[in-house]
Formats: sequence, C-alpha cells, structure tokens
Amino acid sequence: MGYYDFSTQYKVGKAGELVIDHWLQALGYRIDDVSESPEYQKAGIDRLLIRPDGSITKAEYKTDVKAKQTGNLFFEIVSVDNRNIVGWGLTSQADLWIFFIPGQEILVIEPGKFRWLVLEHLAMLEKKRVQNQGYCTIGFPVPLARVREIACYVYKFPNVLF
Repeated sequence: MGYYDFSTQYKVGKAGELVIDHWLQALGYRIDDVSESPEYQKAGIDRLLIRPDGSITKAEYKTDVKAKQTGNLFFEIVSVDNRNIVGWGLTSQADLWIFFIPGQEILVIEPGKFRWLVLEHLAMLEKKRVQNQGYCTIGFPVPLARVREIACYVYKFPNVLF
C-alpha cells in the first residue's frame, strides 16, 4: 500500500508556497514568511500578507496536488490519528486559506466559510483516511465546484478551460 511521505509533501508544499508568494507579489502584496516561527506554526499561519494600503492579513497556504485529478479539495480534521492531533481545518487561526492546485488554479477562502460548507454537507461527504508513514490523516474530500462557490477569489491559470 502506498503512503504519503512527509519529506516529499513538505518539498511540494514549499514549492507551492513560492508560486502563491509570486502571484500575490504580482498583485502588489508584500509577503512576510512566518512559516518557521513556532508561534505562527502553532496557529496555522504561514504568511503575513501586507496589502498596498499597509493593512495585514494572516494566511495559511495549502498545496493540493490531487485536487486536479479528483475534483475535490481535502479538508483535514485529524492530522495524526495515533497522536490525536487535530487537523488544520479545525485549528487554523489564519484569516485566509490560500489553496494552490498545480496546473489549474489558486483559491482564496475564508476559513469560516469552508468550515460551514463542510458542516452543511457533512451527511453527504465521505470521510477519508490518508495513509502516511506510521500514521493516518483524516478528512473530507470536498467537491471543488462547491468550494469555488464560497471562495473570495479564484485565479485560473491561463489555458485551463475548466
């Protein structure tokens, strides 16, 4: 049985963070990378985004490499099952979640709206366990079409027709 390797996923996530950073910088934002700060890590915050007017918002970045293939965005409720670590979907204190789907799009979502979407559709969503090395992550695959409906902003990469 295959599993997700943390080291590989970390590298993929870091590459995705660069894509999001460059995209936001092109839109005029300044980026403060706080992802290595223990205080911000605990709060689920990767970046402080400084708008052109000087106001600041806290963002958590997510790269979902499977979303293009599955048509779903993964909402994590348990990060590490055998250590009872609650997932980012329930613990993140970011103002915005920014999802990068390689080769397809970037979605900017308010966490409260995504959490509410999951709660509203809980009976229809299928809980999924994702095997990692030595533990499982648990969450709900949420249809991208539904997530786009609640997104603050959706950026489709050029030459992507859907």
